[in-house]
Amino acid sequence: MKKLFTLLTVLCLLCSAAALAEDTAASLTFRNGVSFGMSESEVLAAEGNVSAKQDREHFKGVQLDELKIKRAQDNGHEAKLEYYFLEGKLVAALIEYEDDHSPSYDEVKSALTETYGKASALDLTTLGKGIYLLDDDAKLGKHTDAFLKGTVLIVLHQDDDEVEVGYFDLTASYLK
Repeated sequence: MKKLFTLLTVLCLLCSAAALAEDTAASLTFRNGVSFGMSESEVLAAEGNVSAKQDREHFKGVQLDELKIKRAQDNGHEAKLEYYFLEGKLVAALIEYEDDHSPSYDEVKSALTETYGKASALDLTTLGKGIYLLDDDAKLGKHTDAFLKGTVLIVLHQDDDEVEVGYFDLTASYLK
């Protein structure tokens, strides 16, 4: 019963986190109506009354503005959100699950597979410099799967006990 509840929660999470009506990054809407191309102020307005920290992320010659929300509820799970902006527009987002009651890697993978089809191994050339948003030293380990939907790459990654889902707009110039 607990596994069924967790799986249903993950499915609800994915339904609210990603509704792809078309195959373009601009059509991806997740978490409270946030979508690629939005500004930081639009993302903050969509997230509502949350405590957020604005920062800059520097890696491999790339500078992205970052919006971090350390404590958000995502379908009953505590999550950390990170939104990344290039030239004022949202180009990537990460949802990180860290608490003891978070969905497991396999549960999230199963739900993503149901939504997007069979996972594939991550081709690092597709993700380009975006890999540094998932892992500072670009070593993702064995628990990494990718789902490609048009110009959106969805990466599922596990690092120790933390499960992350990354959404990447593949048309963004920083990836190259």
